[in-house]
Amino acid sequence: MRSFSLFLPRTDAVVTMAATIPVTDTSTISIRLRCLALAALCFHAFFAMTGFGGQLKPEYGAMLALLLMLASGATPWRELAKQPAARLLAVSTLFVVVHAGYATQVFPSIGYSKQLSAAAELVRLGVFSCVIGWWLSLMPRAIPVLLGLMVAGLLIAIATRMPWADLPLIWSGQYRPKFGLPENLSGQLAALASWLSFCLLLVVWDARSRVRWRGALLAACLLGYAGSFSALLFSQSRGAWLAFVAMLPLTAVALGYARRRNRKTAMPWAPWAPLASVVALSLLLTLGANGIVAKRFAGAQELLPDIATTDEGTAETEAPLSKPAAKSAPTDPAPKPTDATNKAKEINNTAVSVRMELYDLGVERWQQRPLLGWGLRSTSALIAGSGLDLSGQRHAHLHSAYLDALVGMGAIGAVLFGLLFVLLLRELILAWRSGTVSDAGFWTLAGSIGIVLVANGFDSLLWRHAHARAPLEIIFGCCVAYGLIRRRRAAVD
Repeated sequence: MRSFSLFLPRTDAVVTMAATIPVTDTSTISIRLRCLALAALCFHAFFAMTGFGGQLKPEYGAMLALLLMLASGATPWRELAKQPAARLLAVSTLFVVVHAGYATQVFPSIGYSKQLSAAAELVRLGVFSCVIGWWLSLMPRAIPVLLGLMVAGLLIAIATRMPWADLPLIWSGQYRPKFGLPENLSGQLAALASWLSFCLLLVVWDARSRVRWRGALLAACLLGYAGSFSALLFSQSRGAWLAFVAMLPLTAVALGYARRRNRKTAMPWAPWAPLASVVALSLLLTLGANGIVAKRFAGAQELLPDIATTDEGTAETEAPLSKPAAKSAPTDPAPKPTDATNKAKEINNTAVSVRMELYDLGVERWQQRPLLGWGLRSTSALIAGSGLDLSGQRHAHLHSAYLDALVGMGAIGAVLFGLLFVLLLRELILAWRSGTVSDAGFWTLAGSIGIVLVANGFDSLLWRHAHARAPLEIIFGCCVAYGLIRRRRAAVD
């Protein structure tokens, strides 16, 4: 029987499966290599959503895991070669190399190396996902730990960068902190951390006596949710808000499904206490930040004049926080609320019209080169040369990852990488249906992917930032891991 309690079924057969397979003998992988790989994955997970630079980039952990996999012999490569997603990744890599040469012919002013480096970010996402996935297939019990480290890393980064003296301004919506990342990216990461905290809270609650320090873990998960949800509100990213709210129907479906499967048990699964806690906490935080919500949905972007003239997707992580200018003593009566509302609506309409113009431009340019596009590095040049009046704003992308992919790689490239994501999700679904992964693991990972997909419909964050790719490398790596475990289990059966 499946249970919404563990990321693996209650039986330990699957956990030890990686060491009992005669066809692909993973038992030859030494304990030392596994421990080093686990440390590398923990490093990757902890710094995945922090925005720290220098020697604390998450990709260093994935690179070390890749080197350790090279030292593990031919076994990892034989196993990954049987994965449909890995095979398609090889084809996509060849396409990227050839397509960069084509894009250089289309835009001679942009060199081959620049076009290739922009497209290689997508390939790196797929390669690191496979590397992380193979190691996690040997130690699947580490998956909840890595997800928890992702949340912990984000909260520590926020705590170190939070301008605590300006907290009243943040709550009122007059101050939009960056947290070392572009605002929309920090919003997406906060939404992802909120979802992970919520799912881990349910996992720990249902674990009952099978988890040590259960009370401390419950408090940590609830604290993680409170911090992540607050960061989500502070980011003022409406796309991230929508992505998180879009997961509410998924939550209802998941809970209803789990309850129906456990209806015949003596104690039907009903985590009403953690659910009530999360709902109450969300309402309290949202009511406390009603100024942020009201102004963002009214389109009051006049609070951020210096950010409005830059592209959020290309903002430097070291950029200073945008504080409101000091106000002089008022000499005139305060404007009427209706005037402020009308001004906010006018600004909001301008922002919407700018994005609609970018969408129209993207569709128009894609229709001109529908099969192969213009090159992923060419989007900013297309926008700059379009002659559009964007209200003085500068944009390096089309504010939609899907439209950027179509314009950059054409229908062929977009379909190739779209199929890659579909195959990774297929591995997760097949593992869930076969009982390899529990309901908890499935809904946690599916919801995380859903948040990223929805958020990238309104911005282009999927591959442009290392800290946007790093969480996905772990999430997609979990899909690869469960697929490998399922195949090993089928080989033994």
